[in-house]
Amino acid sequence: MKRPYVPFLAALACAVALVGAITIGGSPGTPDGYHRGKDGTLTIDSSHRPLAPDFTGAGADGSPVRLSDYAGKTVVVNAWASWCGPCRKETPVLVGFHRRMKEQGVVVLGLNRDGSANAARAFAREFHMSYPSILDPGGKQLLALPKGLLNTQGLPVTLVVDARGRVAATASGALGEGRLGDLVAAARAGSPAAR
Repeated sequence: MKRPYVPFLAALACAVALVGAITIGGSPGTPDGYHRGKDGTLTIDSSHRPLAPDFTGAGADGSPVRLSDYAGKTVVVNAWASWCGPCRKETPVLVGFHRRMKEQGVVVLGLNRDGSANAARAFAREFHMSYPSILDPGGKQLLALPKGLLNTQGLPVTLVVDARGRVAATASGALGEGRLGDLVAAARAGSPAAR
């Protein structure tokens, strides 16, 4: 007697195992000091934080921009695109947060995925973005992150880099003021804020 569903069930089991291996939160392979919240937010204890890559490139205005220009500050790095609906919702939150927090040593740096600098500039003007964005049309900048820090390829994606240049937190999807503030507070304090 044939068992037509056995190959299907085996393939399904492999897919489930693969997803479990890729997702950090709650799996037996979760690195020490990594905390995944129910909302997918990842926070990392201070003693376990990996060094952030030095995101580098031309800004929408053509000037050179690099993450290391903000050494000693907490940096909210936000990957966005003008065609991304959730990015349009989130950008006013980031603009206000940057304006309020820059005097306290917290700044925002964008990674723009648009294919054209003109689209990025138009978006920045529309939302009165006072922080720079590195043009990254191929999305290669985030590929330099250590494996397992992000569990999505969608936009927006945010990571918080602490004052020592280490990745302290990551989040996928649009952030509200409260969630963004919690991630920054955790990065500055060195303790988790995952919910």
